[in-house]
Amino acid sequence: MAFPEPKPRPPELPQKRLKTLDCAQGAVRAVRFNVDGNYCLTCGSDKTLKLWNPLRGTLLRTYSGHGYEVLDAAGSFDNSNLCSGGGDKAVVLWDVASGQVVRKFRGHAGKVSTVQFNEEATVILSVSAVGIAAHGGLSQCRRWMRPEMACPV
Repeated sequence: MAFPEPKPRPPELPQKRLKTLDCAQGAVRAVRFNVDGNYCLTCGSDKTLKLWNPLRGTLLRTYSGHGYEVLDAAGSFDNSNLCSGGGDKAVVLWDVASGQVVRKFRGHAGKVSTVQFNEEATVILSVSAVGIAAHGGLSQCRRWMRPEMACPV
């Protein structure tokens, strides 16, 4: 009778606080790391989304464009775009480098509580208490990078 292979040890979690981010966003509704863990996003009740270098504790950019609190956010896998959802029932697609709104998607009947890109960043899924929506056509939106340009959905 052979014994099973030992399981690898999980990585050790930090035992002390590394940094404190002074978000100044009112209540922080969500915190999300990017894919490689070098950056993080905070979502605030002050209607903003903030991009941070958490290891240095530095604020890199503030994104403003929601009409109410921001409840969730996600970054694309290539780190070029962000999406966010909030109490204004909107999903916002952002250009990371410029900080500009690429497109606002409306149509939820309730607050948008969760947003997520697919791996190719061509679709955003958003969730509210009323339902789930899929927002597509992002490759064409990203090509134009101007919210006033029509993007197929």
